[in-house]
Amino acid sequence: MLPTQIIDDSATCAFGKEELIHVVDEIFTSMAGMKLTPASSPFRPDQQNGYVVSAVQIVGDWQGAVRLDTDLELCRQVCSRFLGVDPADLSTDDIRDAAGELANITGGSVKALLAPACSLSLPTVVMGQNYEFSLLQGKVIQESAFSHESGHMLVSVLEKQGR
Repeated sequence: MLPTQIIDDSATCAFGKEELIHVVDEIFTSMAGMKLTPASSPFRPDQQNGYVVSAVQIVGDWQGAVRLDTDLELCRQVCSRFLGVDPADLSTDDIRDAAGELANITGGSVKALLAPACSLSLPTVVMGQNYEFSLLQGKVIQESAFSHESGHMLVSVLEKQGR
């Protein structure tokens, strides 16, 4: 378990960028056979072709969320590899389900490092173009951008504020 610091009577977990990169690398390599490269440039959603936001909340002794902002084409490629289906044959529901599963797997891995006794919510998934998705009362404590030939992704770990 990662170290916990007590600040103003609330627990704040230290979670490094290296841990986040390792979690994402393990998931994408083992589950989808894909290598995502950590990116130095900030993530900008593909407004023209669409993007997907998927998130799970972590509740219990530590409260927060894990959020994945993914270009639609990257999400489509991951789903194709999950299901062993040609990307052109995937439905919107298939892609939405894969995005939710990615959030669930990533959230579970982060939860295991930050707060193993906590629980995960069901995933929330939004797809489309030109929209905003907010997790209220959350402060980003770690995030990392990734790139792949099919698109880009930003993974964020948020901690609930004002407990």
